[in-house]
Amino acid sequence: MLQISRRQVYALVGRWRAGEGVVSDLLPGRSSGGIGGGRLYVEVKAIVQEALRTRYLTRQRRTVAVIHREITRRCRARDLQVPSRGTVRRRIAQLDPVASTTAREGSEAARPLRSAGGAPPEVTAVLEQVQVDHTPVDVIVVDEQHRLPISRPYLTAAIDVASRCVVGLVVTLEAPSATSVGLRLASRFHVGECPRCDRKREECS
Repeated sequence: MLQISRRQVYALVGRWRAGEGVVSDLLPGRSSGGIGGGRLYVEVKAIVQEALRTRYLTRQRRTVAVIHREITRRCRARDLQVPSRGTVRRRIAQLDPVASTTAREGSEAARPLRSAGGAPPEVTAVLEQVQVDHTPVDVIVVDEQHRLPISRPYLTAAIDVASRCVVGLVVTLEAPSATSVGLRLASRFHVGECPRCDRKREECS
């Protein structure tokens, strides 16, 4: 659900225990590189960005292989280290999907990628935005007396966008609806509570 590995979970728990024990300790930091990270020289990065802008983001819809050959040619002409095709592919994956699809395929093709409510506001603080999601649980609830199957329960989770912390859970046999969301909001950890104590955020100094 959170799309993070087990190793990342242990790293976040360690950071939380080493800090003040508040959810702000779980805010993601900025990586300087590493496996899968970007460590391109400034000159090479400029060449990659220029090639993507002038050659990839066009209606000709050139492939990654063609773009990589163009970048290779430009880098060798300036005696610079040539980035791998995987690096170029990762740079392409970091492009805005709406802008990229619009430039390559037109605005109609990018319409399904646009949010119906426009661009969402940027999240900069813990509990500034909490998302609620539902998923069926991989168990079958059975009748207590006859052991006959009833149905699969649903798990409703409230997740803080900034810290990716699960701020509350509700398990119910009801299908996802306003009822399950209301039960989640009515549980003990309300979205408006301060993560440091049990008081409301506006009451906490």
